[in-house]
Amino acid sequence: MSLDRDDLIRGLREVVVRLRERGEPAGIRIIGGAALSLRYFERRTTEDIDAKLHPAEQTLTVAAEVAEANGWPADWLNAKAAHFIPIATDAGWEPLYAEDDVSVWVASAATLLAMKLRASRAGRDDDDIANLLAICGVDGPADAAELYETYYPGEVLPDKATRMLDAIFAQGLPAVPDEPARPDFS
Repeated sequence: MSLDRDDLIRGLREVVVRLRERGEPAGIRIIGGAALSLRYFERRTTEDIDAKLHPAEQTLTVAAEVAEANGWPADWLNAKAAHFIPIATDAGWEPLYAEDDVSVWVASAATLLAMKLRASRAGRDDDDIANLLAICGVDGPADAAELYETYYPGEVLPDKATRMLDAIFAQGLPAVPDEPARPDFS
């Protein structure tokens, strides 16, 4: 199943409303394709929302209710990729919503670029990486490697990322994409 930007916003809005109605404080820190779609640029659909959730149990319970109501997989909002969030450098979380002890944040473009470079899934991350390179003003593979090593010190840019970067820079970076409208979660 695929979720487009409208699905992501609708689902998160329902989670926020239910958490607020129950008086449950929660923080949802979004990474991956959903973060890109919600904050940085229009992109294809995504299968889920990868996030760091606090507290996870209450938030996942509410997300499962929203999934059932919409006919979505129970893990449409999950914390499976949270362990990939770099810890050496602040992720630069940007708030999308914060009210009544419920907040929704997205990682910075630079953090998402470092994470996408780490994954470097051919045919899946190419366009996202190219757009993030343009947004972050990265001028070449050496600059990309330096950014990567800032977020993952002691690690070298994976070979698959180097090959992907070479292909992207050979083709030329796209123009900096337009930012989508700020989502309304209230």
